[in-house]
Amino acid sequence: MDVVGKACLLVGIFVTVAWASAGGPQNAEGEPLCGGEHYEVAGGRGGVPPTLTLTVDGVTGAFLVDYGATRSSLSAAAFGGPDGASRRASLPLPGLGEGDFVLSIYDPRSGEIGILGADVLSRLTVQLSSGEAFFGTKTCDAKVLRADGFIPVSEKGFFSANAADVDPAQPNVPVVFARLGEVLAFAQVDTGYGDAVYPRSVDINQKLYDTLVASGAALTKVGGVGVRTCEGIVESRPVYSAHGVTLAIENERGAAIARTDHFFLIVKAANGCGGIGGMKIPAAQLGASFLDLFGETIFDGKAGTVWLRSNAEAAPAQDGQ
Repeated sequence: MDVVGKACLLVGIFVTVAWASAGGPQNAEGEPLCGGEHYEVAGGRGGVPPTLTLTVDGVTGAFLVDYGATRSSLSAAAFGGPDGASRRASLPLPGLGEGDFVLSIYDPRSGEIGILGADVLSRLTVQLSSGEAFFGTKTCDAKVLRADGFIPVSEKGFFSANAADVDPAQPNVPVVFARLGEVLAFAQVDTGYGDAVYPRSVDINQKLYDTLVASGAALTKVGGVGVRTCEGIVESRPVYSAHGVTLAIENERGAAIARTDHFFLIVKAANGCGGIGGMKIPAAQLGASFLDLFGETIFDGKAGTVWLRSNAEAAPAQDGQ
């Protein structure tokens, strides 16, 4: 049974990744569709979560870009404090002043000194692609993005720079909508969830599993995976394939964005980390490898929107690569 780390709304994936070459913004190679400063990014493809190198209070290292974490944190070892303590620090990202970060104990194999969670990321517009990202403070021009083939996913009730716009029953985490055969559920976009072991891992809660079975979906157990949770324990979770079921990614209006026949379903039980496991409604969570399927992804927290390019027709051909 393989053991992987999991971003459980506090502590991110434990994987070893290459660091970007230098801290801070770099000379841009791609096009900033919503403005912002350019940063080199390690990971972000192949199921490896994205990281960027930052210098905070004289300490330089890798920061995980983790939209599945609701609270940003710093390494207790790197910043010299007890686990669970609060520390004031300023991040060298546009428009961010000094803020409070929780100190956490990270797996030393991760090579990370910090985690950028949705509490920070929701205040920025982030254009994330292979090898690079743009971080800015301005919202996107919807007309420009639509003309470039992007489709908006409204995050109303799920993800916003304004906490009042988020449903109290939901964590402040971006979502898309996943249609599995006849069943539709929201799916959190968890960029901190490393899923290289089972590419295109879709964590589902028990309610969604039961709903899929009741719909007639043929789920076959194909293995298991050990997940190191935010509580520091390893949970064994069953992994299923869904023969004959296509996973379609949509927005809240049902507009098709992407689809794939190649994915795995992992049943996530309730635990002390929160998240979809304890929810009473069908819910899912997407691993970092979905960034490959999405391609360029734009998170605009101030506008409460995630932008994805429509590749619904192209996705099946790409799956065979």
